[in-house]
Amino acid sequence: MDDVHLTMPTLATAALTAVGALVSCPVLFQGFRRRGKGVKYERNFVIQRLPQLVSLTNIALIIYAFLAGDGVIKSPLLPAVHQGALLGGGVAPLVSWLGVAVLVSGLVFMIGGWYSLGEAFSTDAELLDGQTVKKDGLLRFVMHPAYSGIIQSLLGASIAALSLPCVLFTAFVVAPLWLNRAKYEEKLLVDTFGESYVEYGKQLKWRRLIPSFFPIGI
Repeated sequence: MDDVHLTMPTLATAALTAVGALVSCPVLFQGFRRRGKGVKYERNFVIQRLPQLVSLTNIALIIYAFLAGDGVIKSPLLPAVHQGALLGGGVAPLVSWLGVAVLVSGLVFMIGGWYSLGEAFSTDAELLDGQTVKKDGLLRFVMHPAYSGIIQSLLGASIAALSLPCVLFTAFVVAPLWLNRAKYEEKLLVDTFGESYVEYGKQLKWRRLIPSFFPIGI
């Protein structure tokens, strides 16, 4: 246990995650209650479950990287999952704190996105009865703030954990799956609301994940 050294970025990440979980409980509870009750719902594993499963896998890998890097568990994979030694004692903390900052942004977008959707929020990709085109809250800045926030949160935590494999997993596995789900939802909304949703998309420059006030993005 002498080698265990929980760093401040590790503790900050844990605290932020705990606060985020607490704040999101009410809206997630309602989202789970609405799940699968949409007037338009496709039971497609790649759309509905795969993004969630790979996100959970990413979380598990991030936790492993934190625990291995801080010496909580002894891992022969430490050099592969945690690049703290490669960065050095001067740079590693700065990189970790950068990751914490990205995590904060991600939690704001993720949880704020859920609350912005209000009664239109479901934990599955579907069109609910009585749903309208939502343009309030964080939806004024990006078309899918919750998905953007999920990706930002996982990317930020990966950086905070000093784990290049987790960063790459987020960027090249998790993000494309959520983007694919976002495009599926857009098709549902365009088919249902037509020009009203198209105008909303044009207003935000079809920025699905990166807010429109940034000069470039997707």
